[in-house]
Amino acid sequence: MEEKNPIHDIAHRHGLTEHEARILHHLDRATTLYEELPDSYGKDLADWVAHREALAKLLMVRVVKRDHPEGWLTEVEEEYRKLAEEE
Repeated sequence: MEEKNPIHDIAHRHGLTEHEARILHHLDRATTLYEELPDSYGKDLADWVAHREALAKLLMVRVVKRDHPEGWLTEVEEEYRKLAEEE
């Protein structure tokens, strides 16, 4: 029986490179480990999850920009493009 590769599965499902999928996998693993911490010392799971989701969104933006490079520019990239067009 073939063993499943979680990194390959994540990459395939989300359109990530293997490197990006490893990052997402480690974010998921870190979240699991954080959930297992004792509740003492101010563990705030909601805050952790919000930050984890923000990091995951950064990876997803990479996918969208890779697939649609002209359609998803940051404000800085738009400014650079405008300056280049003016020259």
